[in-house]
Amino acid sequence: MIGDALRTHAAGLGVEVVYEDVDQVIHEADEHVVARVVEVLDADRRNHTDGIVAPIHLDPARPVPVTGRPTDAELLVDGTSVAVSLGADGIDLPTGLPFGCHLLRVEAGEHSAESIVVVAPPEMPGLDPGQRTSSLFVPTYALWESDDPLPSFGHLAALASNVADLGVDMVATLPLYATFLHEPFDPSPYSPISRLHWNEVYLSDDSLPAAPLPVFTDNVDWRVLAERRRGQLIRAAVDADDTLVGELDRFAAAHPDVGSFARFMASRESGGDVVVERSHVLAQNLADRELAAIGADGSASLSLDLPIGSNPLGWETWAHPHLFAESMSVGAPPDTFFTEGQNWGFSPQLPTAMRRSGYELWRQMIARAARYCDLLRIDHVMAVHRLWWVPEGQPADRGVYVRYPHDELLAVIAAEAAATGVGIVGENLGTVPPEVDAALSEWNVLGMYEEQFHLDGPSLGDIPSRSVAGVRTHDMAPFATVDADPTRADSLSEYRDCLAPTDTPKAPLLDAIIERLADSEAQMIVVDLDDLVDETRPHNLPGRVVDGIWQRRLDRPTSETLADARVVRRLGLLERNPS
Repeated sequence: MIGDALRTHAAGLGVEVVYEDVDQVIHEADEHVVARVVEVLDADRRNHTDGIVAPIHLDPARPVPVTGRPTDAELLVDGTSVAVSLGADGIDLPTGLPFGCHLLRVEAGEHSAESIVVVAPPEMPGLDPGQRTSSLFVPTYALWESDDPLPSFGHLAALASNVADLGVDMVATLPLYATFLHEPFDPSPYSPISRLHWNEVYLSDDSLPAAPLPVFTDNVDWRVLAERRRGQLIRAAVDADDTLVGELDRFAAAHPDVGSFARFMASRESGGDVVVERSHVLAQNLADRELAAIGADGSASLSLDLPIGSNPLGWETWAHPHLFAESMSVGAPPDTFFTEGQNWGFSPQLPTAMRRSGYELWRQMIARAARYCDLLRIDHVMAVHRLWWVPEGQPADRGVYVRYPHDELLAVIAAEAAATGVGIVGENLGTVPPEVDAALSEWNVLGMYEEQFHLDGPSLGDIPSRSVAGVRTHDMAPFATVDADPTRADSLSEYRDCLAPTDTPKAPLLDAIIERLADSEAQMIVVDLDDLVDETRPHNLPGRVVDGIWQRRLDRPTSETLADARVVRRLGLLERNPS
């Protein structure tokens, strides 16, 4: 039983001491767990008090309040100083500021501080509502050709070019960020070392020293790929001439986080020195060029995926330790599929420290991804509102929800997305609390819809117009497996009857579903290349580590797969009528 004083104090820190599960059963948190979380959040607030200005200013039409009389101020918009006025009520901002997050520096006597002026659009940037877009999903590690058998950004660029000829507007893939492929070994794309830096194994061989090609069958061997690529990059760094060294120095100077990332990675390697650091800068420089080439020259554009957290041993906690609650992990309370709850292993950001930084890491993540993609999917978007914190040493079901300043965070995401020209889609599948739904609706955030969740109902599900609609996600069973499941035969027969009268000739069920999605008002529809070839092996089995997860290649070279009659026919079904 939680005492009244602790309950009140916890509520003031944003701790939800009770939660409602998927069956509408109310659960109260353990008092000891609440006390540990409160202790961390108390320290967060003590260590990150506001200065003479608040770290975030959301209304550029109103003066920025200042504690004390301001004596000087400077507003930087895209690196250019813009004049402001020192008024009686604070600092008056100029009208007509562009969308984005702009740095305001303020002095008041001996005190100085910074604030981020957020100029956000009235709703979250998404897709052009006048266009009805189609997309093909495939993990980048699955792509290969007979004469180029290793996965690469180059294969992703070729896919984007080839599917454009088949009428597809966009290609979607799993996160492409750097992961630990040596020790600790964790190839999950949702446990990246960093959400600002790219996985060097996907670099094309063309610009690197030659190396023997490993032979893979069903799965890529991440350790073999990583060791091979490290050797190539080290040799390239050793052989770098003055021209290349100068180019890399300029790249690192323009992107300070890249230099920091290179130092972190070099510190983990035996003999890590300036050459090893240079090899990591080279990897990010090459990745920047190769990713930027995707979607050019009339190709399909790119949709990327942003994980909600990063590996706790990775660069983010190393570079920004003050932002994270090291003694806590993020997860989820028990539900139908995970009856003991989930512990995802990464540290949550501290709400006050995150705010005090002006949501710097979020701003950087949006801007970095937007350099290469037209659409960015934010995994577990409910995390902008609240996260399930699990204290170290506690089982996953003994956690509590901690709320975040979602109004500010959504405004920052919207402003940065509008400034960089990227659309945002929030992964809002599963049970979404009413208050989270309300916040997402207020910002008109593009959500998700998966038909495979709606195959057992007595009627067809409503496909929201402001959504990315698909058959399933990468975490769900392949459609061919569901379609062949004898325990679902009756429900699938009823579903099929909902799609068409019983006397209508029956197309394959997947074809009928794709046609239903294509005829909907959803702003974008997406299909999985695996489903188009009736693949029965999954991409992922949540909560399990088994052979083939996050590493399975296409059965045939990518070009042959795209030429498969089933793929051609089903991609043809994606053709959409104008909105």
